[in-house]
Amino acid sequence: MPGLSPQGFAASIERLGPFEPHPVIAVAWSGGGDSTALLLLARDWTRTRGGRVVALHVDHGLRAESAAEAAMLEARARDWGVEFVALRWDGPKPRAGVLEAAREARYALLEAACARRAILHLLVAHNADDQAETVALRAERRSGALGLAGMSAIVERAQIRILRPVLGVTHEALLATCRAYGAAWIEDPSNANPATARGRLRETDLPKPDPQAAKSRRTRERDLANRLALAVSVAPEGFARLNLAALGEGELAVEALGRIARAVGGGDYTPRRARATGVFAALMRGAPATLGRCRFAPARDGRIVVAREASPAPPEIPIPPGEIVVWDGRFALHLRGGPAGLRLGALGDDGWAALPPPVRDAARPRIPLIARAVLPALRDLDGVLAVPHLLYGRNAQALDTLAKLDVRFRPRLPMAPAEFV
Repeated sequence: MPGLSPQGFAASIERLGPFEPHPVIAVAWSGGGDSTALLLLARDWTRTRGGRVVALHVDHGLRAESAAEAAMLEARARDWGVEFVALRWDGPKPRAGVLEAAREARYALLEAACARRAILHLLVAHNADDQAETVALRAERRSGALGLAGMSAIVERAQIRILRPVLGVTHEALLATCRAYGAAWIEDPSNANPATARGRLRETDLPKPDPQAAKSRRTRERDLANRLALAVSVAPEGFARLNLAALGEGELAVEALGRIARAVGGGDYTPRRARATGVFAALMRGAPATLGRCRFAPARDGRIVVAREASPAPPEIPIPPGEIVVWDGRFALHLRGGPAGLRLGALGDDGWAALPPPVRDAARPRIPLIARAVLPALRDLDGVLAVPHLLYGRNAQALDTLAKLDVRFRPRLPMAPAEFV
């Protein structure tokens, strides 16, 4: 079977752009045949455009030989002229659901590594066989028609775009690509393990994604994004204002409501449809409601203010100078310099009450009541040092720290979907 040519790869990846004039792109490289072919194709594609590729390898620490494999892959990457970054999943591993936990840890490590290097695009090697397995698994779980459309070629996360440029290419064609490059790959025995769902499916005839379902999903994603763009305005302080009339009615409006709650609340999952339907009905009656860690409160201007719930308070986290950290799944922060030992947490009602009256008076017209307690606040041993969105610093040193701090509302998962490709 012929492999994927550089020209074929270029046509595939360029449909997923746009890219920078000199693209720097990361590839999630396990060392398997699929990701090895992807890495080499991406290396050549970026080189022709004056860019480069970075190989990100995650060692989950679940197999005794994984550390030796990482060292071997680093040597191969060096021979191929590719920058190699080893990432390791440290800490205790769960006894149940370890594969799902490993997947979540892998994407978290990959996203953080990209963010540290200001890389926007992460390529993953899901292929046509993976797509067929995904459809089969969703069919077993009685997924709806949209689920049977399979994986999207573009997934947007808080700090990166995950791209699947070989989603239409078979596993065998990717192995043929490796052979054409003269490149060896690692065979992962877990891929054929019949104890896993995917290992079992690989012994069967798999269905293909439903083209009509994919078309329906494209239309739905576009309509959903349009509704959200018309109905929602998002403030940099992390709350949103919703025009319920512009959101419309029906199933798509309910799904949009769940997307709003997921983004503003910083959650990993969209709230259940039944719960979102009940909240939508309450809001239509003009009643306040809660959904997905968020409060929905009717405002005097006829819109609805959506803010993260203040209780339980989001946990505090340390802010090491020079690092990018994510707080509460909602804010990305980068402290370029300043004192050590600072922590970031919610301002809280007590913190708001302790602010100087002129600061509160200036903030009241901009910040709704329900959003004030969950504003990000820097604390030291003496209490609230600074509130970035209020431009408040307790003293000159605090104001200097604010000048070195970049804070952005960047939910873990975006509110509006990327167009389904």
